Amino acid sequence: MIEILTAILVIFTGFYAWATFRILKANEKVVEQMRYQQEATQRPYISISPVLYPENPIVFLKIKNSGLTAAHNVRLSLDRDFYQFGEKREESNLKSFRAFTEPIDSFVPGGEMLFYLAQSFVIFGEKTDPSLTPSCFTITAEYEYHSKKVREKTIIDLRPYLASTFPYDPLVNQMIKLIETIKKK
Repeated sequence: MIEILTAILVIFTGFYAWATFRILKANEKVVEQMRYQQEATQRPYISISPVLYPENPIVFLKIKNSGLTAAHNVRLSLDRDFYQFGEKREESNLKSFRAFTEPIDSFVPGGEMLFYLAQSFVIFGEKTDPSLTPSCFTITAEYEYHSKKVREKTIIDLRPYLASTFPYDPLVNQMIKLIETIKKK
């Protein structure tokens, strides 16, 4: 009888050991996922996008660190030339700007850079030279944080902005009217 009880006890102990092992493995996965989520909330994010501002016909390129930590050794590169305002001069070529030719040691959280691109009629006009102001190009951002390296490609596609209207801000409009009224006095 004692042998049977001992055998049953061994089976139960084996089951508990197996169940405890499974719980341990599940907890390890949960901890790993929590580490991943923590890192995702704390890391730098380099976001690159075209932007339009109220009462301004110029399309800008905005590069921002929208993350919570600094990005280090940032390298930005364009896959083709983009001449601001369609002016074929080397000093107007975005690709030759310092931000795209030299590494940025540290790009702080919330830091942003704005670059003029051109007005829509320069980018989309009938006489537009797409080799000067391409409506679609790619920017690659490479950077480091916490001994990790990131390489992201962002396609800047300006074509959806064709025939769109400029953002309207009633406050800006009111301020313009106030300035005009003050000038008249």
